[in-house]
Amino acid sequence: MKFVVYLIVILFFIDPVSSKELLNSREYKIEFYSKNIKEKKQEIIDEIKYDSFNKIIISFITNDEYNKLNKIIDIEFINKFVFSIDIYEEKINNNTYTAKIKVNYDNSKIIDFLINHKINFISYEPEEYLLIIFDQKIFSEKILSKDNRFYRFLSDNKFKYKYFQLPNLDINDRFIINKEDFFLKKIKHYDELINKYKNTNIILIHSVSESNKTKIYSYVNEFNNFKKLDDVSYKIIDYEFFFNSLHNKALDYWKNKNNVNPSLINNLNCKIKTINLSELKAIKDIINKNKMINRIEPNEISYNNSNYKLVYFGKFDILVKSLKKDKIQISLLDNSCNIKIL
Repeated sequence: MKFVVYLIVILFFIDPVSSKELLNSREYKIEFYSKNIKEKKQEIIDEIKYDSFNKIIISFITNDEYNKLNKIIDIEFINKFVFSIDIYEEKINNNTYTAKIKVNYDNSKIIDFLINHKINFISYEPEEYLLIIFDQKIFSEKILSKDNRFYRFLSDNKFKYKYFQLPNLDINDRFIINKEDFFLKKIKHYDELINKYKNTNIILIHSVSESNKTKIYSYVNEFNNFKKLDDVSYKIIDYEFFFNSLHNKALDYWKNKNNVNPSLINNLNCKIKTINLSELKAIKDIINKNKMINRIEPNEISYNNSNYKLVYFGKFDILVKSLKKDKIQISLLDNSCNIKIL
């Protein structure tokens, strides 16, 4: 008995979220031969649930949190979060079964589980990291150049690394960045770089090739100070392995810096500025759907300047980013909190 499952890799769970806040897996194409199609079909659907659910869960949490949670993940646990299963283009021919399958998960139930079990989670999609790479060999130094071996590989695999941003590799780039920046671990023209790429998430990669090996150092930016993210050594560089590993470590680093701690509960009294009551209702609806918000309670309601108590999980700066993704601006100045629609 044999069967084949074709998996479409999902790097992050963001498919459009419906009004029921569903998370949709990617499409799985399945094909198998069996004299007991019903039993084998269920077995493969369970495999798809396990694969897709694990990818969704790890997109919410860090690797460390996932390793703890993975111990309790089984099909019974997964089924608690399954909203529906879409099966289409289903065919049976001489005990051969083919179909396409998607599994839909209840986003609210997943986040509520993480909150109730005090598991840190992320409330919005991770941001990209701009890669600045210095390929240093004995008789060759390539920084922001199309001849740089690392950029050549990334150019050929541009859709594989969702959270990596590549520089333009133009003359202006080579003015902004020079090799001394890599030695000092500080970018002299930092503001120019940020203004050009509108991104403060930066990774410096310094590859140093000697006669029989290459040492690669990777650093992540924190306010123009760079912390070591990784260092590896190769006799022959495995670019795919290197960038797969770096992509995973960069994403995990970002999650640790931007996650929501459900054990940390804060509250603010905020003025909500609106032009009418319809806009106030729209803002409240968006705020209520945000999983960082524990609750919102009215203190005073008026035509265009109402006051509400906002109780939320985690840090304020993460809340600002989370609401901004939903086109809501929240600001805090001199202990005065203001909310408005963008």
